[in-house]
Amino acid sequence: MAWFKFMLTSESDHVADLTILAPVSGVILPIEDVPDVVFSEKIIGDGVAIQPSSGTVVAPCKCTVREMFNTRHAVVLRTESYGIELFIHVGIDTVDLAGEGFTSSVAEGDLLSPGDPIIKFDLKGIQKTKTLITPVVISSQNNAVIKTIEKLSGNCEAGVTPIIKIDIDKEATKKAQQPSGR
Repeated sequence: MAWFKFMLTSESDHVADLTILAPVSGVILPIEDVPDVVFSEKIIGDGVAIQPSSGTVVAPCKCTVREMFNTRHAVVLRTESYGIELFIHVGIDTVDLAGEGFTSSVAEGDLLSPGDPIIKFDLKGIQKTKTLITPVVISSQNNAVIKTIEKLSGNCEAGVTPIIKIDIDKEATKKAQQPSGR
């Protein structure tokens, strides 16, 4: 994954190339606060986390469902703009529930608009896991060259509140997407 600059703010009027909305209502936390090194050490990518206050995950932008885990605790989405992949993982160690407490009506390949429901989960029923903190991670850039990422903080409403704003280096992205000539 390419290096890029990032900022952490509670509010921003910055108009970004790609804005990721909160996929779940709650409180935005730094990704480093997730009690799992895969996320806190940014092994699969950078992003933010949300301490959820509701049991519905929604589409954070116009996107396609790339992968829905069979346990319904996690989903990979590909943004319509720039093809960036987002990994949303409800809670930590929720895979151990084997799908109990999770439902979804979307399938791989479904095109979603911001706010469309993806996963519903029993907020109280899954509290027996390590934590409900939900990472939202940029897991793949797919030849999009990220110039800056702005991570917002504070309270958030699913499908409404921006949590990440991404600026793309359009010239470098254009070059990265060109087939290599021989």
